[in-house]
Amino acid sequence: MMHPSSTDGVDAVWAFANLSFAAMRAQATGSAFWKVVSFIFGFPGTLLTLMVVEEGGERAYGIDMPRKPTSPRA
Repeated sequence: MMHPSSTDGVDAVWAFANLSFAAMRAQATGSAFWKVVSFIFGFPGTLLTLMVVEEGGERAYGIDMPRKPTSPRA
């Protein structure tokens, strides 16, 4: 039986903050407030994301992000 570590919750917050920041940066979406919040909670991983993920590039760490439709379907 595995016993959870006392830092498991902190690790989860850190990981989700990094994923959130990478997705917001790759998709060029999200308010400045949430970008700052996720950057702070995900630091220092988000610092790496800031350097390697292109703003609006729709790719984060080699993964294609879902794209918004550019033209309405008929």
